[in-house]
Amino acid sequence: MSLMVKMGKKLFLGTIFWLVFLTGKVFCAFENTDAFRAAVQSSKSSSVLPAFLDVLLLVGTFVCFLISVRVKSFLRDGELASGWTLLSLSFVLLFVAQLLSLSLSVGFLNISPSIISSIRVLFILFLASGVYFMKKVLS
Repeated sequence: MSLMVKMGKKLFLGTIFWLVFLTGKVFCAFENTDAFRAAVQSSKSSSVLPAFLDVLLLVGTFVCFLISVRVKSFLRDGELASGWTLLSLSFVLLFVAQLLSLSLSVGFLNISPSIISSIRVLFILFLASGVYFMKKVLS
């Protein structure tokens, strides 16, 4: 259990580091919001397909989150529960990334695409660590 706590702390500190780094990167890249808004609006595509795919992936991610929470509830506090917790958190991160991506493509928010990419990288890290912990328990 102490290994799980150590890995959780490292994962949390790494997440905080990435968020601070990317926030600083965004603020340094665009001094004023008008330049940023113009850059975002010039990169929009005229197709509806990317927004539809974002909505489809958003719904799929939510369904995967519900399934992972349901499986974790069956396990209670078993050895596999920590892996399923990390999987659930990874689906939450992907849901947030897709929600931000959809709001960027629709025009509700003006955020940097690098923030969305960094959240997706965190999704991959949480997903991989969840699979690693489950593989470790099962082997």
